[in-house]
Amino acid sequence: MQLFSTGAMQWLPQALDATALRQKLIADNVANVDTPGYHRQDVRFEDIFAQALAQPAPLAGFRTDPRHFIIGPPPLSQVRPETTVDDQTVYSTNGNNVDMDREMTELAANQTEYLTLLQDVNLQFAMLRYALNGR
Repeated sequence: MQLFSTGAMQWLPQALDATALRQKLIADNVANVDTPGYHRQDVRFEDIFAQALAQPAPLAGFRTDPRHFIIGPPPLSQVRPETTVDDQTVYSTNGNNVDMDREMTELAANQTEYLTLLQDVNLQFAMLRYALNGR
């Protein structure tokens, strides 16, 4: 029996990984704010996750071995964040496109998202503890 193969624990680890990766990329962007030719980086996760949720699953197979083919859309646990590079915009004459105000705004939003996801993980474990202990 896989305890965390369904529900929120199926996708929460990937969402936490995406916010941790976004935190790292924002830190890289801030560190390179004055580097000539540096292009800001970001993470695509939310739209990839939304696409995975929107896929209809008319037929889903049950795998008894990890080597078996996946029938139907991949499970949410296999949705992974992607790193993107913004090479379309330039904010300074040296070719750099990092805007410090934008990075600080995204940093604050990312921290809020990370803390919210962490609260969800804690809630999942609290419910599990409650079910196991009966109190």
